[in-house]
Amino acid sequence: MSGRSSPTSRPLWTCPKCRRQFINRNMPHSCGRFSVETFLAGKSAGAVALYERFSALVHECGQVKLAPAKTRIGFQARMIFAAVNKLNEHGLEAHVVLTRRLSNRRFKRIEMMSPKCYVHHFKVETPSDLDEEVAEWLCEAYQTGTQEHLSRKSAF
Repeated sequence: MSGRSSPTSRPLWTCPKCRRQFINRNMPHSCGRFSVETFLAGKSAGAVALYERFSALVHECGQVKLAPAKTRIGFQARMIFAAVNKLNEHGLEAHVVLTRRLSNRRFKRIEMMSPKCYVHHFKVETPSDLDEEVAEWLCEAYQTGTQEHLSRKSAF
């Protein structure tokens, strides 16, 4: 066994200016003091209800830190695994980060960031769109966000 620590045992780096935490030192970000309240300010009651339902589904997956940024709200375990990117009267645009590419007609775009990191973008327009399928994506993404897959020995 090597003396190297697993990625999940390393402490998170905290930006000295905005106090946001990251998996790696000096990660680029929109450094500032942002809040969910500011993100939701001026949004319609329907839009806020969509955000609150999405947030509730995320929090059912495990312990989550909110990571508000200038243009979105991230949900973080060790790393951000889901985010609300846009919220208005037409719905909520979000993404989940998975270790695999998941084909589904509801995904508008899938970006491969690395061989084990795929960002899946989707939109919901009504609370009923935040269904069991989305809940499953969020919980799978939460597991990605914990980075446990990086410390497990491969079975192959």
